[in-house]
Amino acid sequence: MTVNAGPEYFAAEKKYLASKNIDEKIFYLQEMIRNAPKHKSSEKFIAELKNRLRRFLEKKEKAKKSGKTTKKTIKKEHTQVVLLGFTNSGKSSLLSKLTNAKPEISPIQFTTKEPIIGTMDYEGIKAQIIDLPSIGSEFFDIGIVNTADIILIVLEKSLDDLDKILPLLSKAYGKQIIAINKSDLLSPEEQRKLNEKIKSKKLNAIIISSETSYNIEQLKQKIFEEMQVIRIYTKEPSKPPSPIPLILPTGSTVKDAAESILKGFSSKIKEARVTGPSSKFPNQIVGLSHVLKDKDIIEFKTK
Repeated sequence: MTVNAGPEYFAAEKKYLASKNIDEKIFYLQEMIRNAPKHKSSEKFIAELKNRLRRFLEKKEKAKKSGKTTKKTIKKEHTQVVLLGFTNSGKSSLLSKLTNAKPEISPIQFTTKEPIIGTMDYEGIKAQIIDLPSIGSEFFDIGIVNTADIILIVLEKSLDDLDKILPLLSKAYGKQIIAINKSDLLSPEEQRKLNEKIKSKKLNAIIISSETSYNIEQLKQKIFEEMQVIRIYTKEPSKPPSPIPLILPTGSTVKDAAESILKGFSSKIKEARVTGPSSKFPNQIVGLSHVLKDKDIIEFKTK
């Protein structure tokens, strides 16, 4: 053990000894080398650390050349949202805030080596959210980005990396949301200037913090809005509305709602009553062509 080392060195050494994989060992060995005292009597010790680091790097490169892959097929469920960003932008932490997933969160670069999937449940609406390996990682797959319904671009504290990411989306058709993460590291003045820049550029962006949960609920709302779906609750006479809504595209009609319940059901409807945002008053009698709005309650009477 080296002498006269500072607390940063010993903190890195402790984490190195507790490391569970090769990437963590490489990361904390680099931290140990960087924080080790630099003087004549420590040269041999630092050389030993560097030799240890070299062996780990060679081992990692050998595993890479063996052709092993961690790609897995992802079955698309609900609306599909992908998290896209550079390493350490906080994508994994954000996934844990938005969904039920429990990804590995680490300061080590490129911790995510395969897509991690979670499900966001927002007021009855479900979305499949995928945390991709970071841009620049050998495991990054642009194919998933190109087919996703929504692309959530995760940036760290500023818009600086946006111009590096947008060229990657030339073949993507999904709607784009920009989440500027780690706002807890920004001063109020820096946040104010960032908000002004967002407004001046007319960006579909929101400032968040996955550390403090700042604006996380607002981000969920923004994702819901980009999904372009509505929740329609059905009810039977003299009974409360069903707690589970029909999920329909924005602009759907009473006929669309009926057909989503059962094909051909609309032809059996004698009367339809709607209560909610699209009705002029509670229990309004409407026709099959009536356009529904989010959170409408509809009651059918059949022939």
